[in-house]
Amino acid sequence: MNTELVRNRVPQLCLQDFDDIVTGRSLGASNHIKMIADMYKAAAKQYPAQEAKQAIEEIGTYFKETRGNSSYAIITALNRMEHLIDQSSHSDYGTVVEKAVDQYFINANDDTQRVLKYTDRLLKDIQVVMLFDYSSTVEKAVVKCSHLLKVYIPESRVINGGYPFVKNIVEAGHNVHFIPDASMLSVLKEVEMVFIGAETFYPDGTAFNTIGSDILAELCFIHHVPYYVLTPLLKNDMRALYGIYKPILKKDLKESIGKDWPQELKDKVDFTSIELVGVDPRYITGYVTEKGIIRPSDLMQFVYEEGLDV
Repeated sequence: MNTELVRNRVPQLCLQDFDDIVTGRSLGASNHIKMIADMYKAAAKQYPAQEAKQAIEEIGTYFKETRGNSSYAIITALNRMEHLIDQSSHSDYGTVVEKAVDQYFINANDDTQRVLKYTDRLLKDIQVVMLFDYSSTVEKAVVKCSHLLKVYIPESRVINGGYPFVKNIVEAGHNVHFIPDASMLSVLKEVEMVFIGAETFYPDGTAFNTIGSDILAELCFIHHVPYYVLTPLLKNDMRALYGIYKPILKKDLKESIGKDWPQELKDKVDFTSIELVGVDPRYITGYVTEKGIIRPSDLMQFVYEEGLDV
């Protein structure tokens, strides 16, 4: 879908959110779900019912086809919201959308709170952790930890995915060490546990996250450091069972990692890089989900109930 045409359907008060998602200035699937939900609510208030339905359909389809390519949670979450909207019999469409979106987040928050509770139990006797690439679930788990931690945050340079962790974790009182991702191995001997989020995961336990997540997973495996993926089960992509796999996503990083280069040199270099990698389930200690702390090999029995819509 044409980005500018969809952008023209987004209410004015949500344009900044739209642009932040499209440009990558805002990170985290959970954050993006909230921002898109706000677009749904604003459209339902601004437009007459039929026009609002069309706007919501166009906005939803756009993000499912774009952002959903990297995180299947976007597709699942928007489908759930739209199902709740369709189930309502209320006569006022603005109220229908608002109540449906609010109900979705009540359900999602219950799931998140269980993830945080189980993570806090994992951290009971842990003093030093490492976090790689921004995840709002991981951030909340560390912020809400019942004791103070030493936290290593390697900067995942491809999308500056470490920096968004810093402010809230510092304000929670934790001892934060911000390091280049290339120095992960040099401090890993201190680290007792590693946490990542996931853009998406397959039922076989493969977790998809920003490049570097796979390197850290293999380092943890070699050095016997537990490596956990914190995620609600809605991020599972059941389509892999039917031979529908994630496309390989690449990005031109010329304006990020090459921003200070001379233009004439920059123009002669290819900065294309893969964005997401699959972390082999062999290297993952467990998934912390709303259903509990699950071994990758046991995920299938928990995610199958999520269903499949292809």
